[in-house]
Amino acid sequence: MHILYIHQYFATPLGKTGTRSYEFARRWVAASNKVTMLTSIAQLTPDDLKNTEGQFIKRFTIEGIDVRAITIGYSQKMGFAKRVQAFLGFMIAAVFYVVFKQGYDIVYATSTPLTVGIPALCAKWLRRKEFVFEVRDQWPQIPVEMGIIKSKPLIKLLLRIEKTIYKNAAAIVALSPGIAEGIQRVLDKSCKKTITVIPNSCDVDVFSPNIDGGLVRKERGWGKKFVLLHTGTMGKANGLSFIIEVAQKLQDHPDIFFVLIGEGVEKPLIERLIAEKRMTNIELAGTVTKHQLPTYLAACDIAMVIFSNYPILEHNSANKFFDALSAGKPVLLNYSGWQRKLIEHEKAGCGCKLCDIDEFVDKVIKLNDQKERLNLMGQNARKIAETKFNRDDLARQALTVLCAIKKP
Repeated sequence: MHILYIHQYFATPLGKTGTRSYEFARRWVAASNKVTMLTSIAQLTPDDLKNTEGQFIKRFTIEGIDVRAITIGYSQKMGFAKRVQAFLGFMIAAVFYVVFKQGYDIVYATSTPLTVGIPALCAKWLRRKEFVFEVRDQWPQIPVEMGIIKSKPLIKLLLRIEKTIYKNAAAIVALSPGIAEGIQRVLDKSCKKTITVIPNSCDVDVFSPNIDGGLVRKERGWGKKFVLLHTGTMGKANGLSFIIEVAQKLQDHPDIFFVLIGEGVEKPLIERLIAEKRMTNIELAGTVTKHQLPTYLAACDIAMVIFSNYPILEHNSANKFFDALSAGKPVLLNYSGWQRKLIEHEKAGCGCKLCDIDEFVDKVIKLNDQKERLNLMGQNARKIAETKFNRDDLARQALTVLCAIKKP
């Protein structure tokens, strides 16, 4: 089977973001399928693109995956207009590719953005190729709820596009139960559609509780402090000003220390707040590669996952959550939802009511006072990673969805 995999933000382990598509695709290749990855250069590194062919569409192969990278960039620092330009540019180029490309049997399109579903629709309507649509985040509901998209005509158009994509997909993959429920609400009650929940998975071979984080602690001057670490994008959805407020309330606890790793449009705000408040119990540690991240997680005591005060974000399936489990670290969330239920049931961490600062502060203090619990919580976290979010199992589930709908 020749799978055309459409993911605008495909990344390899050389990059700084999640590698779900890479991990799935290389396993599908190993299972005797051909995979062509249609993507952009947005998350590819100079090393990824070192030995490529082509100009507008860069061509290279990695782990048996035939990558076709359209030379359209993207950055979290872009303004709204430039982001829209990047979405539309990739969408148009991808439409031409799926219409004129020969030989593929089926399409697997993964959001975001929602516009990656348009080339998949064209593959169905113009080439009679079925497609599976994978929903990582609910668009346009998230940008609408966050106030990023305000135009009523645009919202109406995007909702129509969303529903059209769902109705035409041969099957839908959702990354969390809450996302699956949201998709079902968009569809008509009479529209029976296969929706399979396949969450993000854990890199148990990359992250490990056996990695020594002592050198990082020494180099960063963390010493014997109780370190709570947050990694990833610093954007509006992440709401890291929440951590600033938490750190302020804990300034009388000099042994509690917060570390933020990552880049994003909100980083200048975070830097300004730290400087204005002259805070000494929080550090911005810059960015680290996927290869460096395991030692930083090994060096912390608690891994945090933080989101802004928008209920729809509680349905997330963020990579940082799964990285923390893989590293065998207790997880502290500032929200509820399916992840809180999981880690509290398995005694691998805890969550809070969405953005409840006092509850979060209280849990930080209790965890710091009960350090003997942390080792057991970390063991439980690793057990979850190995048994519930194994890459091989989840990639096999996604491939099963594709095989079930492929036309003879």
